[in-house]
Amino acid sequence: MTEADVPVTTPDAAPVTMPASPAVVVEAAPKRHRPNPLSFVAGGSLVALVATLAPLLAISAYDHSYADDWHYGVWAHLALASDGVWAAIATAFEQVGKAWFEWQGTYSAILLMALEPSVWGEQWYVLTAPIILGSLVAATFFFVHVCVVEYLHAGRATWLAVSSVVLVLQILLQPSPVEGIFWFNSAIYYTFYHSLMLVLAGMLMRTLDPSRTRPRTALDVGCALLGAFVAGGNYVTILVCVEVVSVLLVVLLVRHHPRATDVFPTFATLMIGTTLNMVAPGNSVRQQTQFSGDGAGVLGTIWQSSTSVFKYLGNWSSFLVIAGVLLLLPLAARAVSRRGAARWRWPVPGVVTIASIALLASSFTPTFWSMGTVGPGRVQNARFDLYVVLVVVNLFWWCGWTCRRRRELAGTSPSMVSFPASQTARVCGLVGLVTCLVFASMCADSTTSETLSSVSATNSLVSGKAAAYDEQVKTRLFALENSDASSLEVPFYTDAPKVLFMGDVRDNMDNYINYRLCQWYGKTSIIGYHGTTVQALPDETSSTTSDATQDGSSQ
Repeated sequence: MTEADVPVTTPDAAPVTMPASPAVVVEAAPKRHRPNPLSFVAGGSLVALVATLAPLLAISAYDHSYADDWHYGVWAHLALASDGVWAAIATAFEQVGKAWFEWQGTYSAILLMALEPSVWGEQWYVLTAPIILGSLVAATFFFVHVCVVEYLHAGRATWLAVSSVVLVLQILLQPSPVEGIFWFNSAIYYTFYHSLMLVLAGMLMRTLDPSRTRPRTALDVGCALLGAFVAGGNYVTILVCVEVVSVLLVVLLVRHHPRATDVFPTFATLMIGTTLNMVAPGNSVRQQTQFSGDGAGVLGTIWQSSTSVFKYLGNWSSFLVIAGVLLLLPLAARAVSRRGAARWRWPVPGVVTIASIALLASSFTPTFWSMGTVGPGRVQNARFDLYVVLVVVNLFWWCGWTCRRRRELAGTSPSMVSFPASQTARVCGLVGLVTCLVFASMCADSTTSETLSSVSATNSLVSGKAAAYDEQVKTRLFALENSDASSLEVPFYTDAPKVLFMGDVRDNMDNYINYRLCQWYGKTSIIGYHGTTVQALPDETSSTTSDATQDGSSQ
């Protein structure tokens, strides 16, 4: 009997051997891959972000320089034409020093302004919106990744959804899209520096993350250098950074935290740069030239800032912002209730909210101190961007505190996940559907739609207004570049897309806008008039305004 045979016994016969039946192997059916329900939320959020960005990037092809672009970029432009690229860059650095003594102390911002895209040719100005939007998108995704993924250990879908919602709100609802995205001089000064602030915050959080075991030397150096660069920007962003980093350092020192030494280099470079910025002699010159006697004073600044913050909290808390908060609420609740977030205690959420309001209120102080007002749209853009970030931070903090309290009262494990992905996705989907319906009705209203940057851009593209504006600008520039006349009369623009049009030349030479444009194109006089064609004027009618009397617009 072989090993393949087995004995079989029957009642009436002796045992016999029969070949064994071959073993039947039944393969288990492969498990079907079930997609994460939150991936649909992330996908929908990304689609909304792409839909928000697409019209703005499309209309950027018709973007053109204006006013302060010429005021700060004219010297590098002329140096480029006469001596080449390196001369232009050297001239930009020289202008930083000159402006520090004669106009303002924002050293790193002046360098960026002096090298604005049209310095290299008007055709390069179309890169303005991609540069600004690209930096804002990248910085926001980085900052949210550090907070949500690296600190809370939430999934990729949550990271993508939170980042996309924050960006959609900031971009779609900007108080002044033309100044926040398309006019390089103001967009690089405020929106770009807001992006740098987010990067600096994310890098500091990485420095303090106890779960990181890699050497932090390179990260500390990067934070210190970035702090010095941010300190050379606008005062709204500088003040917010100084306040946050100072409070962070004090808390670490009081708690004898070993990472305090990692934050100190950034604090030092930030304070040194801020001091260098504020003590510039040019600041006094600029204040006396443009805002003499306009400041609100110490008490007036405190009062105006404290009251204005509540006014704009009400104005900015629109339906879309509330809808964004409701959309992120289940995602935040799920993220903070997972095992990875169990180490965070989320203390005193009320104090965090009060501190957030105070931080936002402090962003009003620079303009009330110097100008006596809330400032132009570009300043409001920076405040609104900060407002959206603070709203989301508070949302996560309150959710974290609430979830921890629930677990403590119920005596459940801190690793328990109380918000299933499917349930979270259904809630987000419902909120998203309602938001889309309301958004569609807003787009159908001609008045409301113009307050939404992407919708306004779409309207200008579809109506042909953007293309018509671009054609008028190119016609004027062709005349300026090719006319032998030293004095020209150019027609005012008649097609003005809201998201692109910052302004036009004046009908006289008693202003810096016309004057800098003349310098740019080597003319004696360029004035605007209500007509249809560019006309040459007799040379004796030109102005002889001196360079010393020309002032840039308020930043």
